[in-house]
Amino acid sequence: MVELRADARRNLERVLDAATEVFAASGPDVSIDEIARAAGVGHGTVFRRFPTKDDLMYAVIERHVAQMCAFAAEALESDDPGEAFFGFAHRVAELAMSTPGLHKCVVHCGEKPRGAELGELSRKVIARAQRAGALRSDLEPADVGPLIRAALMAAPAGQWRLYLDVVLDGLRA
Repeated sequence: MVELRADARRNLERVLDAATEVFAASGPDVSIDEIARAAGVGHGTVFRRFPTKDDLMYAVIERHVAQMCAFAAEALESDDPGEAFFGFAHRVAELAMSTPGLHKCVVHCGEKPRGAELGELSRKVIARAQRAGALRSDLEPADVGPLIRAALMAAPAGQWRLYLDVVLDGLRA
């Protein structure tokens, strides 16, 4: 891979940061011009690095999922598997609920870059908490994520934390 000049690297980060903010707020229907304006660059700068809007969306989703993978990796290093799981669930939920348009981008793109990695790390966090006796053992690790997502999606505006806490309380051993 070619190393970017310092100014090109700064512009790339500005574009990715702006795209994250704009996609998170508005979903996949925003224009490249809106993203370029938010980044303080011309639309040509965006298109040089990302030939299509989907390419840019994919890069933003990849960053988002990478952040969640980092949360999972931190949870796996914790000395308390139960608290690590609950902290991980809260951090991921906070990130997801603060960027609602990114879910629409994921649906638009049809997949999450690094999604399999995130799934595997999440299963490890959950299984570790189950082995420690902090989470119910009558659920498969693969059941936990859908329960949490269902609570977040069903919650009325401003109530997602309450719904998340109710589901997490129900998952405790």
